[in-house]
Amino acid sequence: MKSYERRRVEFDQQIDRLLETAEGRRQYWDDLAERCEQDSMISLLESTLHLPGDVIECGVYRGTSVQKIGRILATKAPEKCVYACDSFEGFPEDEVGRVDVGFFRFLSRIRKKFRMCADTPGRLQKIFSLFNIRGEIVKGYFSETLGRFKDHKFCFIHLDCDIYSSYMDCLNTLYDNLVPGGVVVFDDYRSPKWPGAEKAVNEFFADHPEEVCQCTDRDEPSWYLRKSVRKHQAA
Repeated sequence: MKSYERRRVEFDQQIDRLLETAEGRRQYWDDLAERCEQDSMISLLESTLHLPGDVIECGVYRGTSVQKIGRILATKAPEKCVYACDSFEGFPEDEVGRVDVGFFRFLSRIRKKFRMCADTPGRLQKIFSLFNIRGEIVKGYFSETLGRFKDHKFCFIHLDCDIYSSYMDCLNTLYDNLVPGGVVVFDDYRSPKWPGAEKAVNEFFADHPEEVCQCTDRDEPSWYLRKSVRKHQAA
């Protein structure tokens, strides 16, 4: 286990210990609120809560972002559900290509990333239950699982799936289901580590009127796109 993964696991173990007591749960909930206040992804989420539709995250890893999303929904839009989608086993075999390799990174190593999350579904389900969050874990590769949402509407989509093929799977399947005025956030856009993400986003939206923008209203900026309302009103 690499040092970064070890720190993430240790942080999650600290949360697990907090959740064992009522005082610890209050501390966790308060700490989570502070983390939400630092994240522009959350302000973008909040800007869509008045719209119809649920929320979906593709690329969960150890659940850092979806916990913040869950807190916002539980306190401000409890009728909405968040779907947490991931294989929880790393990338699909042979789906990582040369387009996904940034400078000074090796294809063989990238293919082995994000496998330390087998415990994530159980941990998230416990958090959803403790804090009355409407959440559902969707385990499996996107090409196999996202088809279930073909008739489902979303007000907010968070994509944190790193590689070209995964971004394309998500956008091809989900973007038509995003309601006008809804937001899709691209966690890996402009990331030197994940060049395939930007390539996929740029290709997909090349013939769309919307443009990718950066939200910088909080300490942690986010790249996002808001689906045009005017275009759909005209239609």
